[in-house]
Amino acid sequence: MLWVILFFGALFLLALIVPVFIIVSWLHHLRDFGEIVAQGVPTEAMVERKYGYRRVVITYQDAGGRMHRHDRTLLPSDFHRLLEGCPVSILYLPHRPHVWAFAEDVAQARQLRAQRPQGQ
Repeated sequence: MLWVILFFGALFLLALIVPVFIIVSWLHHLRDFGEIVAQGVPTEAMVERKYGYRRVVITYQDAGGRMHRHDRTLLPSDFHRLLEGCPVSILYLPHRPHVWAFAEDVAQARQLRAQRPQGQ
């Protein structure tokens, strides 16, 4: 009987931990995107490879001349519009160049921010 209590106790803890982890991860991503919108550095990236379930590898050079190569899972719309070997415009954070976003998404966020009434 003790194993049943421990089993359901573990399931309950797991049911609490997983949603908290997802929410914290989502909030971290939103914070990073907000920083990119505010202070992102534009550059051209190259789509090196598309593979698997919407995975893409891009490379780009930061303002200091260092090359960065990143692998990410994309939304279906972003994955299907990218072509291997073609350039794509991105913005990255100057103090954390591994954090990047597509220039189109940043431009749209900046436009929405400019349309927002003052005081909000």
